[in-house]
Amino acid sequence: MTRLALAVLLLMLIGPITSAFAQAPTATPTPMVMPTIPQIQLQTLPGYGPAPLTVGFFVTSINPKAAPIASYIWNFGDGQVSMLPPTALFHTYRNPGSYIVNVTVTDAAGHQASSFAGVIVAQPMH
Repeated sequence: MTRLALAVLLLMLIGPITSAFAQAPTATPTPMVMPTIPQIQLQTLPGYGPAPLTVGFFVTSINPKAAPIASYIWNFGDGQVSMLPPTALFHTYRNPGSYIVNVTVTDAAGHQASSFAGVIVAQPMH
């Protein structure tokens, strides 16, 4: 018997041979859904000036699809912290120096975002 005849006989006896990969069903990919997190921007007005300096802080949301803001944590960089909820807040710096201001917001879905700004307070004018 020739090799070809033997191969044909084996195929007739055991049936066609296919790999396990060809028999496995193809999985349908599930699209990944990323949460919509808040994105904020912190602005200072003014950002510098002589002591005592009262600075206005303004927070704007730059992601309107995120859940509403539920809480704020303000760190003014001078040891003062606040949890006041408005998006516009004023703080007075009594001592000259450079300060890093941070506001962290948490939205109703529990996602957080932070923004930073700098304030420079010069020596008082005489």
